[in-house]
Amino acid sequence: MKSFFDLPQVKATPGQIVRAFRSNFELTLKELEQITTISYTNLSAIEHGRIDVGVRRAILLAAAFGIEPEQILFPHGYVRPEQKDVERVRTRAKRLLEKKRHAAA
Repeated sequence: MKSFFDLPQVKATPGQIVRAFRSNFELTLKELEQITTISYTNLSAIEHGRIDVGVRRAILLAAAFGIEPEQILFPHGYVRPEQKDVERVRTRAKRLLEKKRHAAA
């Protein structure tokens, strides 16, 4: 028998988060449209993953649900780009800046 921690985790999308909150509050898309001024069409598209939520919409939706926008935008938390990529960019920038300094001298 598997323990709770061995079960696969479900990765919800921002649209699924919006739908879950809307359903939890027993709101229709039309009612959420009235609250947030986000069109019914866009709300439906967000819930079905056809368009991105975007920061402005996430702020309005979060206000309607009494949560922080980050809970919609980053349901799994924010993950920095790979540290290796960050270091590679820093190294390139450092080389270029040093090259420009030497050329100017």
